[in-house]
Amino acid sequence: MTDPMISPTPTSAVPAKTSAWEDVLDIFYSPRQVFERRRDGKYLIALVVLCLLTVVVYFLSLQMNEALQEVEMARTFRERGFTPEQMAQAKSGAAKFSGLIVYFLPIFVAIGSWISGGIITLLGKMMGGKFTFAQGTAIAVLASMPELLGRVLVGVQSLLIDTSTAAHRYSFSFNASRFLPGGTNNWLLKLGALADPFVIWGIVLIGVGAFVIGRMEKEKAAVLAIVVALVGTALFR
Repeated sequence: MTDPMISPTPTSAVPAKTSAWEDVLDIFYSPRQVFERRRDGKYLIALVVLCLLTVVVYFLSLQMNEALQEVEMARTFRERGFTPEQMAQAKSGAAKFSGLIVYFLPIFVAIGSWISGGIITLLGKMMGGKFTFAQGTAIAVLASMPELLGRVLVGVQSLLIDTSTAAHRYSFSFNASRFLPGGTNNWLLKLGALADPFVIWGIVLIGVGAFVIGRMEKEKAAVLAIVVALVGTALFR
């Protein structure tokens, strides 16, 4: 007779079912389990949370964003040799747009997530992974959460410091570009922005997602994450 307490055949572990919004929290301390659950490619709730929190962070960092925008505009004007009249016209247009940006911010976040998801899917398939677009987007959305946390901390920091001291758009970040002078080449600033604990955290999550969801080898998943980070830096930073 067979002992009723012993299963005659081994059973594979089935990921516990949880609400999709819980993935947003669990991704910080149990990413592998989250990606196991997101093999289904469902990312909509996480994307909505990402969009809403991005808007909250925008308002939290409003004073800092205005100071950084002013610095970046002045930097662009110098590089392009704008006349005072062109500067005044450009500032007027930017002021009108800044009042509307909060309405477009969720759209930008969603489009950026879909682009990142498409890049992960395309490169992943080229490297032997097995992705759908939905799965790639799920990885992109969930891997964005640490960087969003970093922006929250930057926003809190901006409430305590003098934002008029900004030299460029990374002046109050937690990455290496924070320490570079205002005249630094733009591409060098972008590369320095990769040396950020929250960005690196996100890169690691992309690798974990590619390994778990895309069933890629660890080495290939790591290379994919680094390439995606470099492409994302060129496009979005």
